[in-house]
Amino acid sequence: MKYENAGDILPAKLLEEVQKYAAGKLIYIPKKEKTKGWGEASGYRDKLNKRNAAICSRYSSGCSIMEIAEEFFLSPETIKKLVYGKKVNLPMFSKTITSAKQYANAGMGEEWVRIYLNSLGQEMPDSADFFMTELVRIPLRLIENDSSENCDDAGDAAFDVPLIVLFDNKKFVTPYQPGYLQSLKEEKRNAQYAFVFANTDEYGYFWNNFGKNFQR
Repeated sequence: MKYENAGDILPAKLLEEVQKYAAGKLIYIPKKEKTKGWGEASGYRDKLNKRNAAICSRYSSGCSIMEIAEEFFLSPETIKKLVYGKKVNLPMFSKTITSAKQYANAGMGEEWVRIYLNSLGQEMPDSADFFMTELVRIPLRLIENDSSENCDDAGDAAFDVPLIVLFDNKKFVTPYQPGYLQSLKEEKRNAQYAFVFANTDEYGYFWNNFGKNFQR
């Protein structure tokens, strides 16, 4: 590193101030931290990237431009620019825990759940009513069998799919996958990966009483 004479670089008044504290000493002045790009400090840029990835995912799964525009409150032209323009790296969707982990690691766990439930002809739980956890392992003993629901999910056992669990009225249920849950219990599984949707009004009770039971 090349040393410079402070008298050749600093303004006279600033040099006088420096001399009060470090006259005759060798000092190192670090570089100023790189200025963060637009939206990085607030996290908005990351949210925007995830939204754009979700839009591309909708399009690749068969949604029309108009359907996506209405869902995201954007113009059709904006949607066209996103889906026809720069490619967004998306995880590969499949009905597997590996795929769910890839989506979750990319911050798009909700998108995996949306695509999966759409394949069952079901809709996502309302985000205003339910808070979704990260992908966790849930002890199957906590989940109640619900024979009142009759969804065509028996084939999921062949793929080892994460469970979609609701915590509502202070109990865990799998309204979308009753047959799959039953098959897991018949296999004597102790736990399974799951996305848990907790009722927002009961979230404190949910976390205080069951949070320690979950592992990532």
